[in-house]
Amino acid sequence: MSADEAHDDESRPLPAPRNEVRGAAGVASEAVDIVSRPVEGTHRAISDTVFAALRKVGLGPASRPVQVVHDGIAGGVYTAVRGIGHAAGTGAGLAAELYRTASGRAEWTPITSRPAGAVLTGAVNGLVGDHMVALQNDLAVPMALFTSTVDDDGEARHAELPVADTEAIRATVADHPERDLGHVVLFVHGLGETEHAWRLADEDSAGEGYAERIASSVGAVPLLLRYNSGMRIAHNGAALSVLLAELTERWPVPIRRLDLVGHSMGGLVLRHACHAAVVAGEPWVHAVRRMVYLGSPHRGAPLAHQVDRLASRLAKYAQSRTWGEFLDRRSAGIRDLVAGVADTDVPLLAHSTHHGVAASVTASEHHPLANILGDLLVPVDSARGALTDVETLPSSHHFHLLNDPRIHAHLLRWLAADDDDTHDDPHDPDEQG
Repeated sequence: MSADEAHDDESRPLPAPRNEVRGAAGVASEAVDIVSRPVEGTHRAISDTVFAALRKVGLGPASRPVQVVHDGIAGGVYTAVRGIGHAAGTGAGLAAELYRTASGRAEWTPITSRPAGAVLTGAVNGLVGDHMVALQNDLAVPMALFTSTVDDDGEARHAELPVADTEAIRATVADHPERDLGHVVLFVHGLGETEHAWRLADEDSAGEGYAERIASSVGAVPLLLRYNSGMRIAHNGAALSVLLAELTERWPVPIRRLDLVGHSMGGLVLRHACHAAVVAGEPWVHAVRRMVYLGSPHRGAPLAHQVDRLASRLAKYAQSRTWGEFLDRRSAGIRDLVAGVADTDVPLLAHSTHHGVAASVTASEHHPLANILGDLLVPVDSARGALTDVETLPSSHHFHLLNDPRIHAHLLRWLAADDDDTHDDPHDPDEQG
């Protein structure tokens, strides 16, 4: 490591301690606020309709005092509910901070370090992750890379890779001398998930996911990304491009080959990351050889589109307007899934080969309902996009794509192929797409 790199590591400011208990309490109080408002709006719309009907039949003078009292009591009750929720959340956060200070604990064990906590946190971030960032909630998921190994008991273990610490990276990868440090495979999860999603149980996986199997079969170094899937897809792509630029600068050896695998939204994030790197002239993108998309909605997701239409329709009527506003609180990441990615705006990386897997709940891809149903979230045509090499996974749903032995066979075929001898020079400026 050079003197400049050492100075950068030492001078980098330490992040503020995260209080995930306070973050969870904040999410709970926000949930009370978010849910209570459409309930209050519906209540008020119905009561207004009733009192308006009373006025039409000549009971206006008699009903007006009753309406004033009713509206005052109802408004006070809903305000009190939100106030109590906010106070409880603030109190829980302060109590947790006081406990940490009194016990001398500098850090909490992250909720996301446990699979169950990771699933819950990933889901919450997928729904309202952008709002959590705006509110500086401590439970907002920061972007990070993780290594993956299999312990003596056959269980997959993930450890965060400290990208900002060159020596820590060296120490981490030095623990696995059997791996080819010049070949890295990055796995990127989808909406509402974290890196733990790749470990979904499968009777044939023996505790391993794609990352661990690829490491043992191909010898490459697997890395897993965690990110806030509630943020804009383009934002996450740009952030990933910066992260990979830093990683490649600090990696112990030159990365000659970088393969990228994304599930669902993760595939779109990868497309944006590569596009951002091409536009910015980031060198890391020249090492990308294979890009694999598992159920990625290149042409958009119908469910996200239907929610968008429903929100617009509900907003047209007084009785349901607040429910439309409720749906409008969904994250920017979910909104981005309505249209997917335009090939003209975010073209496929020109010098990489692109592969996809499209799942279908039908027993055959030729079934009349195969494309309509798709994997229940993404139609087959959307998963295909502009890709020319796409495998179809019948009798499967969207989340089967995260851990299926049939997909592992495809990944092994795509990622094991060594095309470095025939591929154009990855550092050639003309190979930027």
